[in-house]
Parts: sequence; C-alpha cells; structure tokens
Amino acid sequence: MRNPVAVIKIKDGREIKLELFPKEAPEAVKNFISLSNKKFFNGLYFWRVENGKLIQSGCPDNDGAGALEYCIKSECKNNGVNNNLKFKRGTVGLGRFEYNTENSDFYIVLVDTPKLDEEYVAFARVIEGMEEVDRIGNVETIEDGFLHRALEKVYIEDVTVETFGVKYGEPEKLKGFTKKEVVAKMEEIMEERRKTGFKVI
Repeated sequence: MRNPVAVIKIKDGREIKLELFPKEAPEAVKNFISLSNKKFFNGLYFWRVENGKLIQSGCPDNDGAGALEYCIKSECKNNGVNNNLKFKRGTVGLGRFEYNTENSDFYIVLVDTPKLDEEYVAFARVIEGMEEVDRIGNVETIEDGFLHRALEKVYIEDVTVETFGVKYGEPEKLKGFTKKEVVAKMEEIMEERRKTGFKVI
C-alpha cells in the first residue's frame, strides 16, 4: 500500500510535496488529511520561522495560540507510541505545549534536529520542493520569547492529498482548549523558558 502524498501550494511560490506515514503516526496523518480535505490550511501563513532551522504553519490564528475544539494523541516514543521517524532535514512534525495537545500546527525542519526525536510527533517528510522550504526559512523575522515570528507572510494557497484510494477517516479526538487556555499556557511556557534559556531549536 502506498503512503499518502500531500501537496502544499504556496501563494506566489513553488509547491512542497510531502510523503505521509500512517504506519508510524496514524492519528496525525488522519488529522492532516481531514483538515486538508476541509481546506482548513488555505489562507494560513508560516507564522513562525527559525531562520535556516524551521518553518511552522497551521495555526488558525497565525500566532501559535489558535484553538481547535479537539486535540489528538502525541504519537511519539516518549508518550508510549512506537514511532521511529527521526527529525532529519525535511521532516514534518506537530506543534504542542504538552503531550496530547497536538492539532493543526505543523512544522518542517530545515536541518537534522535530533533534539526533537522521540519527544515530538514526526508524521511526514518533504520529498519535493525542499528549496521552497529553504526559501521560506530565510524570510525576515522578529524575536518573540523563545521563538521568532515571520515578518514576511508566506501564505498557503491550497493543500491536497492523494491517498491512492485508501480512506483514512477522522482521527480520535481528545479534549480541546479555548483560546484563553492556550494563551495562558503559552505565556507560562515562554516565562519558564525565559528563566532557563531553553530553546527547542
């Protein structure tokens, strides 16, 4: 059975093609396919850019604190899931603030990032268009706590997924959070990381 292939069409840019890995991260793949089919990602931009290291999009509010009505399980080894995908250059992962709080926010690493292995959910990998990922990864940014926000807005025009006839269905949905709860949690995390000097990337 062939793995699903997603195509992210960048407005005024090139396409980024991803191979999704349902065996390693079935809930993450179901969720990404479902959101893509609903055109959820269309019109969002890469709100976070760590120059030369990482680009991130998928937040409904384009700020990292957008809330959905649900979350999905953290499909990583440190949360009891046998996901052996490593964060090599071009790997796609899911953003979260604690285990089992992933939903739509996804990121692509521009360099090998073993610090994320087994702790964060990897569910896809870039198979074409890495030069476009690199281009986005070099836009101008501004520092905001432990991350950098993009000043140049690179928009997603459309995301389509070829499943080769396989129906993946909806993910198992866990309790979600309100915008207020997400903002409070983000502020708590940023304050803690300011104190420790911790950086994920």
